[in-house]
Amino acid sequence: DLVHAHASSNTLDGIAQMDGTDHCYTHGGLKGHHSDWDSKIFNYLKYEVLRFLLSNVKWWLEEYQFDGFRFDGVTSMLYHSHGIGKGYTGGFHEYFGPDADIDSHIYLMLANDLIHRVVPSAVTVG
Repeated sequence: DLVHAHASSNTLDGIAQMDGTDHCYTHGGLKGHHSDWDSKIFNYLKYEVLRFLLSNVKWWLEEYQFDGFRFDGVTSMLYHSHGIGKGYTGGFHEYFGPDADIDSHIYLMLANDLIHRVVPSAVTVG
C-alpha cells in the first residue's frame, strides 16, 4: 500500500508542523485536517510536496524492486469532502463536479506516469 492521501498529525516524529507551521507539506487550517482520520492532508499543489511524494514512489521501485502499488485512501484524495457522507452511483457529475480536488488528480496522474516509466510492467490500483 502506498499512503499518499494523508500524513500523521503527530508533530513529534512526523512531518506535520516540521517547520513550525501547519502548512509546510499540508494545507493549513481545517482544509489540512482529515476529521475522520485525525491526520494531515497533503497540499498537492506545492512543488515540494510533489517532489517528496514522487521521490518516495521512485525509492520503493528502485530500492526494493516493487512492481506495483495499491494507492490507499484514493476517495479521500479525489474530493475536497474526502468522500465523507457521500454515496457514488457512477455518474460523471459526481466524480468531476465542484467537489473534485483537481490537484490530487494531477498528482495521481504524475505518480502513475512515473511508476510506469521506471517499471513499465508495474501494476497500479486505486
